[in-house]
Amino acid sequence: MTGPGAGNAAGPGAGNSAGPGAGNSAGPGQTTEPSAERTSGAPVLLQVRPRRITILASIAATLVIGSMVVIGLLLRDTNEGVTFTVNDQVGLIGIGLVLGGVIMTAARPRLRADQDGMSVRNVFGETFVPWPLVVRVAFPSGAHWAELQMPDDEVKAVMAIQAMDRGRAVTALERLRALHHRYAPPPPVPSPPIEQTGPTEQDPQRPLGRLEIIDRQKAAQRDRDLAAKQATKQAARQARGEKNR
Repeated sequence: MTGPGAGNAAGPGAGNSAGPGAGNSAGPGQTTEPSAERTSGAPVLLQVRPRRITILASIAATLVIGSMVVIGLLLRDTNEGVTFTVNDQVGLIGIGLVLGGVIMTAARPRLRADQDGMSVRNVFGETFVPWPLVVRVAFPSGAHWAELQMPDDEVKAVMAIQAMDRGRAVTALERLRALHHRYAPPPPVPSPPIEQTGPTEQDPQRPLGRLEIIDRQKAAQRDRDLAAKQATKQAARQARGEKNR
């Protein structure tokens, strides 16, 4: 049973085996889409599995299977007027095994990370996500498990790092972020703004369009109207002043 903090299966020195330039592993001809299978043979640098949910699922599955086995063995000793055969006993025990297997799927999540990306296995299915496709390793507030934020607002759940593991989950998240920081390519740098070399509104040599001429005429008319109103008010104040004298 391996917890989130105890998954470095490649040994203490395996993390440096790829060299400083191993992060940008996606070459010109290599896909950067999530794949269903991990195709590289790189050593595993981090392996994480949930711990508390595995313990709880094991206890629950054991109780269910044990109860069905006991009930199945004691069926033939009942005197309820119904005859139970060996097939009935086997059927009950089989139902217990099926229910136990369904319960144990809660312990199936696993995360394996190497220099090429992450192999994420949740309750159903397993996907390999290359490092260049991961924008951020996040654990939102109130979430039950971590998630991978990818381009186009796509989110991939990582159920191997669960909030109920607390300290072990924090350690696993920090180690996964360190691997992402080391092997993922740097974020793209925005290009500088392009300077306009053509004519602008401040260029007096640029011919004005029809709408621009109309707008300037309206602005000039508003300025003249405003100046006339101010002159009228000024004249009225002067007239009142002379009258008061």
